[in-house]
Amino acid sequence: MKSMTGFGCGTATADNLTCTVEIKSVNARYLDLFIRSPKQINPFENLIREQIQQHVARGKVEVSVSIQDVGERPKTFTINRVLREQIQEMLVEQGFYTTLKEVPLSAVMSVSNEWIQQQDEPVAEDVMISVVTEATGRAVAQLLQMRSEEGRHIQEDLLSRISTLKSTIQRIDDNKSVAVENYRNHILSKIKEYLIELEASISKDRFLQEIAILADKTDITEEIVRFTSHVVQLKNTLIDENPIGRKLDFILQEMNREVNTIGSKTVDSNITEWVVQLKCELEKIREQVQNVE
Repeated sequence: MKSMTGFGCGTATADNLTCTVEIKSVNARYLDLFIRSPKQINPFENLIREQIQQHVARGKVEVSVSIQDVGERPKTFTINRVLREQIQEMLVEQGFYTTLKEVPLSAVMSVSNEWIQQQDEPVAEDVMISVVTEATGRAVAQLLQMRSEEGRHIQEDLLSRISTLKSTIQRIDDNKSVAVENYRNHILSKIKEYLIELEASISKDRFLQEIAILADKTDITEEIVRFTSHVVQLKNTLIDENPIGRKLDFILQEMNREVNTIGSKTVDSNITEWVVQLKCELEKIREQVQNVE
C-alpha cells in the first residue's frame, strides 16, 4: 500500500554532463503528470514519462529536470568571414592600411572578436539518454520509498480504526435482539393504551401480527451482516500490493450506506450512539484513504 504523497531526487553524470531530476507528488483522482525541462531535454520527455508511469498509478506528479556541464567540453569554431572583411575594409577606409592584405589579424581582433564564434560540441544522443534515464530512475526509486513509508503509516492507522469498527458493530449485534424486543413491548403498550382510550377492540391474532410487522421494520440483522462483510473486505484490501485507493472508496461508500440504514431503523439510544461512533470512524478512514494510491 502506497501513499500518493512523496518526493524523490536523482542525479547522474556522464561525459562532463550532469542531469538532475526532482519528482514531487500529491494526491489526485487520476495520474496527472507534468514535466518541466530545458529545451535540450524535450526530445527525451517521453522516456521520463514512461519511467514514471511504470511505477506510479495515481497522483498529481510534478517533474523538474535540469542539465549542467561539469567540465570543459570540446569546442567548435566558426569564422564569420563577412564580418571579418567588413572590419578590414573599415580599417582601410579610415586610412590605417592601404590594402586589405596589409590588415593583420591583430588589428581585426582589436576592433572586435565577434567574427570568431565558438560553441560546445553537442552532447551525443546516447549520452543524453543515459544520464536522463539514470537520474529519473534514481528519483523514482526515492519517490517510491517515501510513498511506501507514508503508506505504511496510513495502513497502521487504518488497521487500528478497522479494529474499532469491528468491536463497535459487534456491540450493536449483541444488543439488537434486546433493542427489537424493547421496541416491540413499547409498541404493544402504546397500542393497548390507545385501544383503551378509544374503547375499541381488536382480535388477538391481528394484534400480534401488526406488532410483529412493526418490530420487523426495526430489525438490523441484514445490515450488520453486510457491514461486517465490508469490514473484512476493507482489511483484506489494505494488504493488496496493487493500487487500492478507488476500491477503498467504493467499500467505504457501501459501509456508510449500511450504517445510515441501521441508524434510520433503530430507536435504541445505545445503538444510536454506536452508530454515531461508526460514522465518525468511517469519516476518519475516508480522509486517510484520499491519500492512498
